Order: sequence, then structure tokens, then C-alpha cells
Amino acid sequence: VLTGKLFHVPVKGTHAHSWIMSFPDELTAFRTYARLYPDACILLVDTYDVLKSGVPNAIRVFQEMRDAGIPLKGYGIRIDSGDLAYLSKMAYRMLDEAGFGDAIISASSDLDEYLINSLKEQGAKINSWGVGTNLITSNGWSAFGGVYKMAAIKNKNDREFTPKIKLSENTEKVTNPGNKTVFRLYSKMTGKIKADLIALEGESFDPEKDLTICDPISTWKKTTLRGGSYTIRELLVPVFKDGLCVYRSPEVMEIQKVCKRELDTLWEESRRLMNPHQVYVDLSDRLYDMKKKLFEEMSLKEQQAHSTSENNQKQE
Repeated sequence: VLTGKLFHVPVKGTHAHSWIMSFPDELTAFRTYARLYPDACILLVDTYDVLKSGVPNAIRVFQEMRDAGIPLKGYGIRIDSGDLAYLSKMAYRMLDEAGFGDAIISASSDLDEYLINSLKEQGAKINSWGVGTNLITSNGWSAFGGVYKMAAIKNKNDREFTPKIKLSENTEKVTNPGNKTVFRLYSKMTGKIKADLIALEGESFDPEKDLTICDPISTWKKTTLRGGSYTIRELLVPVFKDGLCVYRSPEVMEIQKVCKRELDTLWEESRRLMNPHQVYVDLSDRLYDMKKKLFEEMSLKEQQAHSTSENNQKQE
């Protein structure tokens, strides 16, 4: 509720079990809630018995609202426990037979993406998902691993940055050198993401020309996008410049719109839960050439240092 007030986020919800339990009986609690919130009357039906008490009492209240000429909008039931697939199907049948087939059937109870997917596969008649705990606590991923590595250095009297690279026996830990930016490539025909492209700052690309990109780890894997077949958008925007903040943080609902729009650019194969197709992140030719050059230089220095050390040991 406070989030809604502070950031202008639409607030929706239902009542708690304690609301039902604070009244002499379930029906009285439902009637009182319907009187207070006729335009958002979602009734929690599992305080006592979903199918024998909760749903029948909800239907009775909905019928009373209809008879009183109250428009039924944003109305329905919520189930917070039990076999959600079975109960939702039985509840829908009861609601539909009573003439309330358009009622919202909301479900909660520690839902996550896997349980929701399972319920859908079981044909659950749920059209509103209340995800709370597993959404805000990063369940299973309580820490986001990240490391800081230097990519370039610029001394006081230098005009340009000097690129740096960190080597490792694990190829995925070899860093990408230089000042970089990120572009997103979209298929012109479908609007879906083709790949993200890491490039050096200052690079520009003409979408009417062929573009060759390569995998940052398996660098022999290269793809050429034909000119005119793709569009390109730079993702990074300045936040601080010359010590001053030059960025305006969007409103929360504006951020939501952007997220939804970008989500629609993902292929369905990338959004599935089991074995999703990866969105490729590739390197520009210039960045790849720089990385290759530094890698070879550092490897040569390492070999020379190793050879010098062996010679010194022999002399001793």
C-alpha cells in the first residue's frame, strides 16, 4: 500500500483470513467486504472449507450484488491453500453454473514459476496469480555473484585509456578489455532479439551493412547478419558525467512498461523453464581483435618470464 502511495503503483488485493475470523460467520464477513469494496470484491474462500462453504457463500454474495444492480467488475475468489488445481476447477464449475463464469479465480500459497507452470499443465482454472514470498526474497538465489576487474586505465597525463586484460585457465573468466558499451540487435522481420553485442566505446554500426559478430568464449563461432535484416539499439546511457548526475530515473510504472516491451522481444524458446535457449552475447570485431592481441601479448610475456626463470635456475 505504501509503495502504491509513494510510486503511483496501482494497488489491488484481497482480505486476510483474520477478516473472516473476526466476524460471527463467513457469509457476514463476505457481505461486509462486498459492501465496502464493491468494485474489487475478491473473496478469500478457504478459511473453513472451499467447496462446501467458501464458494457457495461467495456465489450467494455475488448474486445479492447482481440483484441489487451493483455492476460486477473486478470480482471473484481467492484460494490460498489445498490442491489448487483441483479446487480451482471445481470452483470454476460451481461459479459457471451459477452464472458467474467470468469471475476472477486467484491463487496464492508460496507460488513460484515452477508451481505456476505445473498448475497450468494440470488445467487449473486460475487467471490471477498472487506471488509474494518467492518474488521478493530471491528464493534459491539469495546472493548475486559478481566481481570487479579493471578493463582499462588512464593515468593523469594520458590522453587515451590503456586497455587491460585478466587471463585465466577458465576461459569464461578471461575479461574483455577496454572501455565498452552494449548494443542489442533485433530481427527486422520478427522484432525478436538476435543477440547482445559488446563493443568498444565509440563504435557505431550501420544496420544497412553486413555485421559479423563472434562468441566471446568460443571465438571461432562467428555469425554474419545481413545488412537490412536487423535493427540495433545502444543499451547503455550516461548516469554520471564529469561528476554530475545527468540521468532522470523513470517512474516505476514507466519502468514496468519498458520491461514488458523488452520481454516481448524474447523468443518463446528463451522463456521456457526447461532448457531455455540462450540469448547470445557476442563481441564486435574490433573488441575481439583487441582481446586477441592482448591475450597473445600477455601469453608471450608469461612464456618469456618463465624461460628467464628457468635459465636463472640453471645458472645457479
